[in-house]
Amino acid sequence: MATRSPPLSSVRTFVVAARAGSFMKAADELCVTPAAVSRSVRALEDHLGCQLFHRGHRQVELTEDGRFYLREIGDAFERIALATQNLAARRTRRPLVVCAYPSFTIDWLIPRWSSQQLREKTFDLRFVTTHTHDVDFSGDIDVAILTDRAVYQKNVCEKLFIADLVPVCSPNYLPPGTSAEDVEEWADGLLISDTRPNDWARWAEANGVRNFDPFRGRRFESSPLMYQAAIAGMGIGIGIREVLLREFATGSLINPFPETVPAPCPFYLIRPPSTESHPDFAAFRAWIRREVGAE
Repeated sequence: MATRSPPLSSVRTFVVAARAGSFMKAADELCVTPAAVSRSVRALEDHLGCQLFHRGHRQVELTEDGRFYLREIGDAFERIALATQNLAARRTRRPLVVCAYPSFTIDWLIPRWSSQQLREKTFDLRFVTTHTHDVDFSGDIDVAILTDRAVYQKNVCEKLFIADLVPVCSPNYLPPGTSAEDVEEWADGLLISDTRPNDWARWAEANGVRNFDPFRGRRFESSPLMYQAAIAGMGIGIGIREVLLREFATGSLINPFPETVPAPCPFYLIRPPSTESHPDFAAFRAWIRREVGAE
């Protein structure tokens, strides 16, 4: 008798025919011809080296070997189907992976999501961060929250809200009476920024500031580092007001030019079309839009 495993297609045909008691009924279930069922069963019998059916005119009956084989393997395909369903459900129920800038994740997303989880656990999130707009949706990332809408190929790009960009520094960093009009004095060597080099330029444009090089000064790899540098008195940063509410409330950072106009900084919810089928996405989208509306 052969010891290597038989073809699964022949085994499945045998199980269906054995339960139906007829090659014709098995053929209907498998969407093949009765002759194909007969050939598949015959190939399995040749492989096993024994007869599995007593063949009649319109029905078949299991031999003793056939009954033994059915008892041993009969539920194998049910187990395969169940395992497949469980695996699909397990992958479907994986957390929704959300990508955003570190400062936005730490100071905006996580506090609000934590409060929501305490009230009602309606969805599960996993956070990853990025310092750039180059988000690869071909991996695990389901959705990104970014500023400065770029070209995201065929992804869905939905505006969430417009934040305010404002200058920030530690209290008493600038001499009393310094105003935004004194740009030649306070901007020389004092500017600090992160990986969004256009933020200072956007603020200067919103306020009609001239003779201003927005790309001068120190550059940090992330907003949290830039904010800490500003708190430590290393210069004047440009920050998102909605992300810095705690620092403004405690006084560790101030807007040294409150008379100026905040520059608009739009945030977008970006995702590939496939994310729409994630079971947690609809709840997440509804939740974040409620949070934005509450602001």
